[in-house]
Amino acid sequence: MLFVPGFFAPGDMAALADVLWADLRRRFGIERHGPQTWRDQRPAQFKALTRSGVFDVLRPGLAALADGFFGAGNWEQHFGGPLVTFPTGDWAVPHNVWHLDSTPSDYANGLKIIRVFTFLEPVHPRGGGTCYVEGSNRVVMDRVRNAAPGEPLRSADIKAILQREEPWFRSLFSRGGEDRERRFMVEGGTARGIAVRVKELIGQPGDVYVMHPAMLHTIAGNALDRPRMMLAFPLVNRTRVADGNEM
Repeated sequence: MLFVPGFFAPGDMAALADVLWADLRRRFGIERHGPQTWRDQRPAQFKALTRSGVFDVLRPGLAALADGFFGAGNWEQHFGGPLVTFPTGDWAVPHNVWHLDSTPSDYANGLKIIRVFTFLEPVHPRGGGTCYVEGSNRVVMDRVRNAAPGEPLRSADIKAILQREEPWFRSLFSRGGEDRERRFMVEGGTARGIAVRVKELIGQPGDVYVMHPAMLHTIAGNALDRPRMMLAFPLVNRTRVADGNEM
């Protein structure tokens, strides 16, 4: 995971936050300063807003990131958009919905996709930021490179393999357990000899995280009194797509 603080201009992020709040009001009746209206904890279906071009102000920055990873112009942006989580109650290290966004065998010999996350409003610990396992991309790719011929390696397969072969992941993917925050976020552990630890995507407006496609991640609760307001955009290596590795 690559973290780049202050990558986008805070003024641009504030303007986009205004647009997102206006969309939530229009479609869901959600009022920015009316917590009593925050009934839908995870509103979705932002495709129309994304396709309207409102987020194009971020394209030069996204292009700079993509050029750095894939080569100048050798990429394409797929639809992403807002990630919103209103307060959900208590917070705990998640045990379910851990996943990858694409099949890791597709990029064993070359990076196929990156996912860029940024913040429209501050997101603090326990505030709904996506949880991820630091080091899991190295664990997953090591396992993929040592896979048996023809072994299935889609997201669900990888999760099942780690649950079967790695005690730390078996515990992470299981409900309950004592002091999960201390065990998984403070102490961490190892898998295939690689250090692993659960972390949250937290930051200020304009901060950026760039996620490797083999990074295990999941949705999280929001125990605070403000919504999680983020954006996520997948950027795809055009050469890898042309080679037959479609999304």
